[in-house]
Amino acid sequence: MSATLDRSADDRVTRRHVRYAQRAVLWRESRLQRVRYCGRITHGGDGGNVVAKVREDVAHFSGLQSCGSIWACPVCSAKIRNGRANEISAAAAAWDLAGGSVVMMTLTFPHDLGMRLASLLPIVADGFRALISGRPWRRVKDQVGVVGTIRSVEVTHGGNGWHPHAHVLIFVTGEISAEGIAQLAVYARARWAKWIMKQGYRVPHDRHGVDIGLCVSAKEAGSYVSKTQDGRSTGNELARGDMKQGRQGSRTPFEVLDDFRWTGDVEDLALWHEYEAATKGHQAITWSKGLRKILGVLQEQTDEELAAEEVGGDDVAVIPAEVWAGVVKIPGLDAALLDVCERSGLSGMNKLLRRHGLGDALPPPG
Repeated sequence: MSATLDRSADDRVTRRHVRYAQRAVLWRESRLQRVRYCGRITHGGDGGNVVAKVREDVAHFSGLQSCGSIWACPVCSAKIRNGRANEISAAAAAWDLAGGSVVMMTLTFPHDLGMRLASLLPIVADGFRALISGRPWRRVKDQVGVVGTIRSVEVTHGGNGWHPHAHVLIFVTGEISAEGIAQLAVYARARWAKWIMKQGYRVPHDRHGVDIGLCVSAKEAGSYVSKTQDGRSTGNELARGDMKQGRQGSRTPFEVLDDFRWTGDVEDLALWHEYEAATKGHQAITWSKGLRKILGVLQEQTDEELAAEEVGGDDVAVIPAEVWAGVVKIPGLDAALLDVCERSGLSGMNKLLRRHGLGDALPPPG
């Protein structure tokens, strides 16, 4: 195995340990029952046992409940957002190959410390809907050749408090001109500023309110969407909010959660609880009506379906329900079991279980 592949495997294991450790914190601290049960409670199949599987040298568990929360679960969010990113990547690449253009736009607005996320979040979602509705938008849409949009809402927290913002991909027929991009920019900045002022907020400066630019190829889209994160596929700027790091002193929600994991800071926990409550029921990623059909992405899975989807693989071990009940009481043991499952299979898993005074995992039937 090359050094590059070794680093890739090490990075994957590290990310897994962080996500599992964050989820273990949520088993205690989350105010959402489905998040407290995620990855901890079995769904009752196979007698309540948990099965360790390996596919393409990567181990995972099956037989556990999943919460399907794209906002509040570090494990489900990664799985859901990866699925969404793959959809967006395929759509952008196919559209580019067909001769279409993709324009990238970011929407933000001024905010201050102390403002509640529950009141800020709808400003972005409702504002984007206002942006792409009405006669002025239909006129610009027809003139430029817009066929649809994909919008993602993200949240960070920093010195000015909560910062919800939107990333948008705008799909345009044919090769868009500089005049077409300028026309979109003039329309979006005027309409966005009007919306923000109507809600009682300060006038956004053009550069901070609406940032817009052309993506001339799927490769460039991939560069744009992965510029501040770990992902490497087109669509990650839209979809992989779980992999981002906050900028200029700001933190993503999962960074807030991780800071609480290490420090126990009650203010960070309060921020997390506010974030959990404010995002519940909101859509993170939305496609405009009819765009899936135009781009040939017809099969749409719900977040819950993506999170619960079994990736398959070879059965390595069956962990009895009573043994699993002991595993989840020891922080980090579930992730460590996956590590040794990949390296040394059932025998390595049982050595680790015995070290913690737990019963053995069993070989799979047959």
